[in-house]
Amino acid sequence: MSQKKLTRHEMREAALLILFQLRLNSSTLEEILQDNEESFELAYNKSSLDLVNGVTEHSSELEDIISGYSPSRKPERISYINMTIMKLAVYEMKYCPSVPKKVAINEAVEFAKDYCSPSDVKFINGVLNSFYKENGDA
Repeated sequence: MSQKKLTRHEMREAALLILFQLRLNSSTLEEILQDNEESFELAYNKSSLDLVNGVTEHSSELEDIISGYSPSRKPERISYINMTIMKLAVYEMKYCPSVPKKVAINEAVEFAKDYCSPSDVKFINGVLNSFYKENGDA
């Protein structure tokens, strides 16, 4: 595991990239981590892996929540990267009380700007803000 000290943003991005890789292929988490260390030098830490494990454990629930706040797209029509970004944000909003919910949304929007189209940024922001409006203090 990378021993480098990561910012919260870098930690989340590592989790996002690992989750996306898990979604795209049949490799185990251990195989992905080994490949990343050998090929991509992806820096991650225990917090990154905690997010990966949490999102993975609650994946179906997170997808159901996202579906409920996605009036225009069914889950099977949401791209893998968009769904992964939103799952990570909803997981943090629901299960990480130390993370301000608006920070989770902001981080998701920043990732969307880096990895998605402008229309996807609006979609992700809309879904997450709708969830926040109904669950902001919960």
